Order: sequence, then C-alpha cells, then structure tokens
Amino acid sequence: MKPPNDNPSSGSFSLESSRPKVPTRILCVEDNDGDFRLFQLHLGDSPLKPRPSLQRARTLSEAAELISSASDQSGPFDLIVLDLSLPDSAGPATYFRLRNLAPETAIVILSGTTDHELSLEMVQHGAQDYLPKDTLSGDLLGRSLLYALERQRVRMGMKKLNDQLQRTTCELQTTQMHLIQAEKLESLGRLAAGVAHEVKNPLGVLQMGVDYFSNKTATLGGNAELILANMQEAITRADTIIHDMLDFSRSDQLKMNLCNVNELMGSSLRMVHHELLKNKITIIKTLATNLPNVRVDGAKLEQVLINIIMNAAQAMPSGGPLLVSTFSAEFSESSHDEGSRDLERLRSGDEVIVLEVRDHGSGIPEEILPRIFEPFFTTKPTGEGTGLGLAVARRIVELHRGRLQMTNMTSPTGVRARIVLQPDFSLSPQAAPSIPQAEVPTVQFI
Repeated sequence: MKPPNDNPSSGSFSLESSRPKVPTRILCVEDNDGDFRLFQLHLGDSPLKPRPSLQRARTLSEAAELISSASDQSGPFDLIVLDLSLPDSAGPATYFRLRNLAPETAIVILSGTTDHELSLEMVQHGAQDYLPKDTLSGDLLGRSLLYALERQRVRMGMKKLNDQLQRTTCELQTTQMHLIQAEKLESLGRLAAGVAHEVKNPLGVLQMGVDYFSNKTATLGGNAELILANMQEAITRADTIIHDMLDFSRSDQLKMNLCNVNELMGSSLRMVHHELLKNKITIIKTLATNLPNVRVDGAKLEQVLINIIMNAAQAMPSGGPLLVSTFSAEFSESSHDEGSRDLERLRSGDEVIVLEVRDHGSGIPEEILPRIFEPFFTTKPTGEGTGLGLAVARRIVELHRGRLQMTNMTSPTGVRARIVLQPDFSLSPQAAPSIPQAEVPTVQFI
C-alpha cells in the first residue's frame, strides 16, 4: 500500500497534519461474508492510522449484544458501519432500531444499491454517510469514517449546548418568577402595614365605645347585650386580621439566638395545650437527642410551629393522634440555583435539622396544594381564617435560610409539615448528632 500523498493538489486523502481524532473501535454490522471481507480490505487500504480495531455482528440482535457489552466494559464503539439488509431486520427500520441502541455513536450505512432517496432520508435522520459498496475504496472509506466521526462529535456537542441552553432558560424563567413573587410579597407587605395602621386607630375608638356601653347593659334594655357581644366579636376579628397583616409586613425583623429545637417544639406545644385537649388531640412525640442547636428567632419560629400545629389540629375535627418529631437528616434537592453565591442557603448533601408535624386528617385537595402559601388564600369559612398564617410561616422560615414544606401523605392519610433548618456548630461542635451515617435519613424537596 502506498503511503498517503501530502500534496493537496493530488486529491488524495491525507491524515498527516492537523489530524482530528481517528476512530479506534468500529462495529461492522454485515451478514454477508464476502462484503465483510471486502470492507476489511478497504479498511486496510485506507490511510487511517493507527489502524482501528474491528468487530463484526451478523444480525441486529448480535449487534445489540455487542453494543451493550461494550458500553458496560470498555465504553461505546466510536463508529458503526451498517448494512440495512440483515436476517432479522431490513430497510430503514434497521437504522432506526440501531440508532435507538446507540444514540451517541456515529453510523455510516453501507448499501448494495445506489438509492438517492433512501440515502437522503437516512442522512436527514442522523446517519453520517451512505456509501454504495460497488464504488467503495480505501481512500473513500477512510475519509467517510473520519468525517463521520467528526460530524457526530460536532452534533453531540451542539446537542449538549442545546440541552444546557434549555436548562439555563428554565432556570432564568424560574428565577424571574421568584423575583416577581418576591416583589409582589414586598409590595403586599407595605400595603398590609399601611392598611393595618390606618384601621387600628378607629378600631381602638370602637373598642372604647363597646367597653363603655358594656357597663350599661342593664339600663339599655332590649337586645343591647347581644348587640354588644356581636360588636365585640367583630372588633376581635378585625383586630386579629390587623395583627396578622402586621406580622406579615414585619416578618423580616428577626432576633437571632442559639436555640434547641426540642425546647422550641415543647414550648410551642405548651402554648396550645388547652386547645389540643379541647379538640381531643393526642400528642405523640419523637424527639431526637444530641441534636445541634440552630440559630433562629425563637419567638418567630414558635409562631410558625403554633400555626402548623393548630392547622393540623383543625384538620382532625374528631380528634386523634398528632405526631411531632425532630431529627437530623441529609438535605436533598433538585435546585435551580445550585451556583448561587449565597453561602448560607441549603444545598444537596447538607446536614439539616428537621421539625416535623403530621396529622391524620383528610389531607389537602391536590388542586389547591400549590396555592396554600399564597397570601390571603384560605379554604376556611368566612370569619375563621385570614389566609396569612402559612404565608407568614413560610416567609419566616425562608428568612432563616430554611425550607417549609406541606405534603399529603397516605397510609394513613394526612398532611406532613416539615421545617428544615441549618444546624449551628460555631459554639458547640460537641453537640453534633450521634446518629450513625448509615442511619441518617434524607429529606428531599422537589
């Protein structure tokens, strides 16, 4: 065999300068022994250096086994040369089936006939070349294989870039929605604060009037006592709404201190103990020991826990067990902002402290579950809820760089609320949890 000519004017194929990567592992899918022998000869005459290793499959099924075993052992083939007419498959379907088996491998088709329409169709669907066997030569084969591999490399690179572009676009859209939502909440907070302050003073005047006439019910006669009771109920209701609105607007004012999560859970339960007894709620506690402290605003976090506990109690009108627990876990999340420079945010793999409350009610209807954290959204009857409780709770937890999640559960049914916080080892590293690594659960957010 003559060495390749380096003279560009000669028209022969040369690999001597600036040579791209040459395929080293080729799978030839060819059932005809004579055609395969001819392919071997042309491959030997080609200027490809070093000479590629070659494997053969006589059927599509045999090719599938070789592709699978190669991927598991030494990696996928660099290139596949395919005859469309095989004992177990024929025509374009052969290519499509092989394409599914090796979606990232360059495929060159060898055919016994010159079919321009078929060749165009195959190339349009991803085949890198379509070579008639009767015009094949070593130079043509070498050029075709080399160019096929390079085009496939470029195609897969473009596909990777396109996938990255789609992910980036999705992340940008998600970030934009987060920014819009944050702006809405900030505007709503300012509006809530303004309305609350404007209403609070006239409400105080009304309360003074009710207090004044409450001492004179004997002289008023008629239904005065009932009317005053209704007025007092309305004022109390309005005052509750005002306080909720002020809490919503001021929830970013935190006084951070090191706290023990078990003590926070205990104090929150004590505050609602009477209400739980009245509603026939039985508390079942599972509180892990030796948990590290968390740096939080204790009063604010108790506010969150009380809101969650009372929601859970209201979900069980006939009473029942309410499960509360604390534990250490590993945080797992498919996040859109893993590259954030905020070093305090939670990332997959972080150790976290979890406070969990689980009721045994009927759960939250799936159609409204995505809306439960929206300000002023409530499913309670008029007069029984402002729709700000969970919105405030979530905002408080997120200001602590934590997460609040409400999830419907089955077997038994109910809602599981989880507050996930970062532990603080800065002053008490000896307080690290003693749970063996193999037993540490994973807390996953989607």
